Formats: sequence, structure tokens, C-alpha cells
Amino acid sequence: MQKDKSILELMKKLDSHLKANSLKIVDYWKADLCAIGLRKENRLIYISTYNYLNNDNMRYDFDLELLINTNTPKSQIIKEGRAVNETKLITEICSFLANGVQGNQKPIIPYRNF
Repeated sequence: MQKDKSILELMKKLDSHLKANSLKIVDYWKADLCAIGLRKENRLIYISTYNYLNNDNMRYDFDLELLINTNTPKSQIIKEGRAVNETKLITEICSFLANGVQGNQKPIIPYRNF
């Protein structure tokens, strides 16, 4: 996988936290070396480090999404996080994968195509 070292380092850390979650790497953004997608069933996680490459302390942007139909790349963004630290990012990912969508969460964007 050809990605920026910020993504490769994050993937190593996530692997130690999420081994049992059978995540699949989805790379809808091959040209973006600072972005990666992770998928489990109908849950998609988009992570980017692009805005923070020159920061002393790495930060992350993320979107938690639900695929509308697992056979098509349409999704609803359920939650966005911007400029979060690694601990917050990993906590959000673990919670999303363990719990999915809570009943009171509403999509913040109706759908998007990749």
C-alpha cells in the first residue's frame, strides 16, 4: 500500500486495537496518499491526515459513514471529526465498529457517491 507515513503509522496502531474487528481496507482515494478508508460490513470510516502533516502533534479528520447498499458506493455520513488526536480517533472508531449507529443519530449528509 502506497500511503504517507502518517497513514502507515496509524494503520499499525489501529491494527493492535482492532485485530478482532475484521476490517477491510478500502482505498477510494488512491491518489490521496494522506487518506484511507476502513470498512466493516456496512460501516465505512474515512481518515485523513493531510491538513496536519506539518504539525508537531499529529491530528486527524474522520467521517463515520453507513453504506446505503453494500453493493454500491453510496453512503450517509453519520459523524464527522476534525483535528482530533489519536486517542479520540481510536475511541470513535472502536465505538462505531462495536455499536454501529445509535438510535438517536441522524445522517448529517443524505448520501454521497464515490
